[in-house]
Amino acid sequence: MIVLMVLTQELILDIGQAVALGLGVALLLWLFKGYTVIRRVRVTVVLGLIAFIAYLIIHDSGILNAEAFARASAAAGILLAVHLATQLIDLVIWEGFLAHRRHIAVPRLLVDLFNFAALVATALLLLNRVFEVDLSGLLVTSTVLSAVLGLALQDMLGNVIAGIALQLERPFEVGDWVKVSGQEGQVRQVNWRTLTLHTRDNHNIFLPNANAARQDITNFSRPTPLQRQHVKVNLNYHDAPSIVKDVLKRAVMEAEGVLIDPAPEVVIHEFGDYAIHYIVYYWIDDYARVIQINDAVLHRVWYGLSRAALSIPYPSQHLTLRQLSDDYEAQVQERLRREVFRELRGLDVFSPLSDTQIESLAHNSVIHRYSAGEVLVRQGEAGDSLFTIKSGKVRVDVRDDKERMTTVDTIEADGFFGEMSLLTGEPRSASIIAETETEVVVVDKAAFAEVLKSDSNLPDALSRELNQRLQNAVVRASVRATAVRLKHDDQQTALIKRIRGFFKL
Repeated sequence: MIVLMVLTQELILDIGQAVALGLGVALLLWLFKGYTVIRRVRVTVVLGLIAFIAYLIIHDSGILNAEAFARASAAAGILLAVHLATQLIDLVIWEGFLAHRRHIAVPRLLVDLFNFAALVATALLLLNRVFEVDLSGLLVTSTVLSAVLGLALQDMLGNVIAGIALQLERPFEVGDWVKVSGQEGQVRQVNWRTLTLHTRDNHNIFLPNANAARQDITNFSRPTPLQRQHVKVNLNYHDAPSIVKDVLKRAVMEAEGVLIDPAPEVVIHEFGDYAIHYIVYYWIDDYARVIQINDAVLHRVWYGLSRAALSIPYPSQHLTLRQLSDDYEAQVQERLRREVFRELRGLDVFSPLSDTQIESLAHNSVIHRYSAGEVLVRQGEAGDSLFTIKSGKVRVDVRDDKERMTTVDTIEADGFFGEMSLLTGEPRSASIIAETETEVVVVDKAAFAEVLKSDSNLPDALSRELNQRLQNAVVRASVRATAVRLKHDDQQTALIKRIRGFFKL
């Protein structure tokens, strides 16, 4: 009875210690639950605590086979302690020191293999020291077992070995854009069995490492993110290649996402059955946006070709039949001239001109279209043309002496700009950018010279109209700089001299 009494007291003491230890650890986990390290190891700590408590209770309980149970609990606790140590090494060394401080990315597969090797080595030591198992016999048996497992798991082992090879050769890293086995995506993870790619369609593709190692791998992010792209454009044989190349190059350079250096390049690919095939090469440094950049390039190309009156021909096999009158083209041109006439007739600056003179301007003017974001004129560039807005909207940006760009005005349909450049050849004093798709009528110096030569009194009348515009309180940004320069002079006299000098009258 005395022995039983002692054992019961010891057991109760062990239970009390176990309860106190459990409550203490639970309190600590709760107090520090916001820390990353606690969230990472709390499950392992709880399992290790359970194993230790079981060891305390069973060790002195006196139940049957208590020593075997105690050994098992101790072995489980040691394994969990080693697992906890590998988690801390993962957090402190692999992620904290190497990744964050040294910026050395350790592959996840190698970290997992290190952890697995540590656990296997610990398990073997426990078998030998705690359970007194002779490992020499186990090694002999493992030869046959390894052969059986090797045959059964050859695919899985092949993926593991291929994963190790990929990590050592490092043909890509997490975050790179690659193309593997015909699949294109961003590398998200390389684990012990698969390579994970995240596609543009928001899908995850899991490729076995063995398959990836046997395929050609194209890395769009290395050695640098600089990538050359291209688009193909077919144009008519009667369009001069020098003009076509210049139009295509300027259009592509204005596309968002296209690099200026290296500059785009346009080459003739071949002479096709119905068109000359051009290839436009351009460079980007953000492959994640390659689709959007390609769209912007084609967008700019279309508008650039449209303004240059260059059209993409239909295949020669395509037959279009339309019943047109003999004077159909003349009717179309006449309708366009009437539209341009209405636009020009409504401009205040052209009020001194007669209808006949306006008709002459309309006959020699052109209509251009611009997409949103395109620059119609740039501040400081030479100019000799006037623009009137047929449809759409543009903004007026002025760069000051400190290179700061400020939007000072907007011009909508029936508005105009560039009169000083047309009449005096003054450089553009502001940049004009299309806010929406915009159609403009352009009157240049050559067209206006014909009108001035026919009426010697026009320079005086135009100078009066322009002088009135300069003195108006609502002067547009495109003529503000001139107004400042002329404020101390006889503006009208100076304007007459400049107009006559510019047109050599």
